Amino acid sequence: MKLRPLTVPDLNKLEKSLSETLTKFYPFAGRFRKDIDPFSIDCNDEGIEYVRTKVNADDLAQYLRGQAHNDIESSLIDLLPVMDRLPSSPLYGVQVNVFNNGGVTIGIQILHIVSDAFTLVKFVNEWAHTTLTGTMSLDNPGFGQLPWLFPARALPFPLPDLNTTTAPNYKNVTKRFLFDALAIENLRKTIKDNDMTMKQPSRVVVVMSLIWKVVTHISSAKNNGNSRDSSLVVVVNLRGKLSCTAPSLEHVVGNCVIPAIANKEGDEARRKDDELNDFVKLVGNTIRDTCEAIGKAESVDDISSLTLNNHTKGVEKLLQGDEMDFYLCSSWCGFPWYEADFGWGKPFWVSFVSFGHHGVSNLMDTKDGDGIQVTVCLKENDMIEFERDTHILSSTSKLAFHSFG
Repeated sequence: MKLRPLTVPDLNKLEKSLSETLTKFYPFAGRFRKDIDPFSIDCNDEGIEYVRTKVNADDLAQYLRGQAHNDIESSLIDLLPVMDRLPSSPLYGVQVNVFNNGGVTIGIQILHIVSDAFTLVKFVNEWAHTTLTGTMSLDNPGFGQLPWLFPARALPFPLPDLNTTTAPNYKNVTKRFLFDALAIENLRKTIKDNDMTMKQPSRVVVVMSLIWKVVTHISSAKNNGNSRDSSLVVVVNLRGKLSCTAPSLEHVVGNCVIPAIANKEGDEARRKDDELNDFVKLVGNTIRDTCEAIGKAESVDDISSLTLNNHTKGVEKLLQGDEMDFYLCSSWCGFPWYEADFGWGKPFWVSFVSFGHHGVSNLMDTKDGDGIQVTVCLKENDMIEFERDTHILSSTSKLAFHSFG
């Protein structure tokens, strides 16, 4: 995120307010207790990773242009704190990068097992409020509610250890694409409401569906026109959808999400024309059915079982490896990222940063709230075909980094 120029005293205030905010979000400053329970956090106040750097560039645009040897994503990763994955390592990290013109980017990393997007944006806005006003808001984040909803239980599957996974023998590439409001509306107009159960799709569903459609066609082309089974995992926020919980979890912090899994069989893909309509219906109905199942749950146990079952299905598909195609898409749209005013104006760009996992994409609102910025990571050869796709060419533009000065 980019802010207006700061002075050194302001940066000291930024660090002080961060420390104050952590007293409310105290698990972020703790450590995992691997010796007792791999999912328990010892709230021992050991602190977070905090780094302040001086960037040898006038502004973010010049910095990105000067990183010719790197792609954009690698350059952005350098603006994030380095986070180890050891049991004794911090769970949360902040890197404040100061440019020659006084401008600042704030890079944040946190373990996803500790926080989802809702929690992260809540923390950032609380930190900004404390920096701006010198006081903390009166509301307290509810960290104690999620263990009540999701009590500890043995998992029916082993968790994949991504840290020990053999490096792939292919190169992953991440690119960014902008869907403006007009492009999204034009895509929505192509959706035929042949099924009365399918309402007018949201802009997020349309963009997710288009990405899935394009990568599915790329996979089919690589297999001589034979489509493979394909799954798209969409992350759904549980907050505001539960009717059986007390107290309300609408504002709870932590990781309060559930995976919704849309499936497309290979033979099904061959039987159909594979219009965008088909993918929109699959994605939209999967999200709708998941939300309805959440709302119909009669007890906390029902919610816990539903979440565990969906996670189990997702892991099972992930472990199938080369037998099928597996994609993950998360949406950070609708969250107040651009409301974080630290006292120097609101940010002009907020972005998810990809760490290069194949098949993972992320959606975020543009600053005006009408468009969507998409970060997509694919194998290098697949990305070449993705960028050539006629729907992608006609519906997107590249991010204009020259405007970041």
